[in-house]
Amino acid sequence: NTRPLFESSALPLDTMTDSISKGKSAAGANSDSKFEYAPLDLNALRGQLVRLEDTIIFGFVERAQFKQNPKAYKPDAIHIKGAGGATQFLGSYFSYFLTENEKVHAAMRRYTSPDEHPFTPYSFLPRPVLPELKWPKTLRQPNEKWSFNQKILDFYFKDVLPSLCTQGDDQHYGSSVTCDVALIQALSKRINYGKFVAEIKYRKNKELLRRLRAAKDMKGLRSLITKPDVEEKILQRVRLKAVAYGNPDALNMIDDACTSDNSASTTDNNGKIDKTKAKINPEVIGKLYETIMELTKQVQIKYLLERPLDD
Repeated sequence: NTRPLFESSALPLDTMTDSISKGKSAAGANSDSKFEYAPLDLNALRGQLVRLEDTIIFGFVERAQFKQNPKAYKPDAIHIKGAGGATQFLGSYFSYFLTENEKVHAAMRRYTSPDEHPFTPYSFLPRPVLPELKWPKTLRQPNEKWSFNQKILDFYFKDVLPSLCTQGDDQHYGSSVTCDVALIQALSKRINYGKFVAEIKYRKNKELLRRLRAAKDMKGLRSLITKPDVEEKILQRVRLKAVAYGNPDALNMIDDACTSDNSASTTDNNGKIDKTKAKINPEVIGKLYETIMELTKQVQIKYLLERPLDD
């Protein structure tokens, strides 16, 4: 008899997940609900961007706990062994981790979604092992899967890592690249969402955008997609989150709120969060997020310049 891949002292994995396969959920909802996807719903899109904002800032906090660890990004600096001890991968530790991660995700059909873009070339990725999903037509371009992933990698290695992490090598290569991969994938999704934002703006301003394109008015096009008041609110929110996430004062305030006796606050500032205890510099995070928003605008401009004008 073959032993199961996962074992438990209580129940086999298949038994533990049996309630899911039978249509039960934590909320008691039926599992065979209709597949939903509405990227051009502005409220839904805003909510998704805010959630990605949380993911990215948490990712910054996580990666900042390790040093830059340049060895993890140099080709062949860490040997990746194949069967029999032979070296089978001559790229970097980071590249190997990213490629193998995206192979698994590709098999699970992650990159069939219009809002997901792998860093690994599609020719290196396996075909999905799951049935195809019928995605609604949302974007209007001959090649909908173009992305800014190369620019995102350049931004990550030139700006993000040097801003977040101290120089040096602490040999936490696995932990570092695990954080890296999660972060760049979140950045990719957030920045490449600019295509959906651009499509929404096109549908609301068709005639104006057509005139701007005909006149090759890049200044007018950028002005149309730029909302300074909205961007400032985002940056304020990002800085506040950077102060709070992982800050011991914020954790203490949560602990205080969960106890019945709140008479004695454990914070140092009469119930306020001490910015000096932030895990990452909020001003640095604000600057990085300015670049994230700029890259998103560049995606929007590229989309609007290339989108067919026949509808």
